[in-house]
Amino acid sequence: MATPAQLAANQANAQRSTGPRSVEGKSASRFNALKHGIDAASTVIPGEDPAAYQALADAYDAQYQPANPTTRFLLDSMIRADWHKQRLQTLESGLIHKLLAETPGASLIDVMLNDSPAGKLLARIQRQIAAHERAWFRAHREIVRLAAQPLDTPDDEALPERFEIAERTQSPAPKSAKSWPPIDEKTGKPCYFVG
Repeated sequence: MATPAQLAANQANAQRSTGPRSVEGKSASRFNALKHGIDAASTVIPGEDPAAYQALADAYDAQYQPANPTTRFLLDSMIRADWHKQRLQTLESGLIHKLLAETPGASLIDVMLNDSPAGKLLARIQRQIAAHERAWFRAHREIVRLAAQPLDTPDDEALPERFEIAERTQSPAPKSAKSWPPIDEKTGKPCYFVG
């Protein structure tokens, strides 16, 4: 148990160690715990070139030319997925080289099947690369779908009317699937076995 003097000293120290107070100090300490950037909330992390990110974003903007907030959101999703995938591919490559150098004579499959923390990290990185690819293709597919449906007016004011029209012209909802298990018409009991 702490003595009253220790408690007072702890409280006095806690008042002095409240972290950075200036804007510069806060931005510098923001990445103190950053180890690899896999889960980084920031788009560009230290060590990455903000100009390269901006060039990527400008290239996407030039190609797709977003005209409304929905297209802008989808395009931002594509840019973010592309950028994060590039980051992860660099990390994956470095990790593979390191793992193979640490275990001479081992193949990549040996390293992947090894139950080491680095092998688990490599598998996680590869899953995240695949997730970013799926996100990119989903956003791209939606942009292409939206581009194929021209609006009568260029502004977003027509969107609610357009969606109401789309709802009225849709085909009727499909009939619900039969319940499982199938019911025997003669007995009214579930048929568990087919045969």
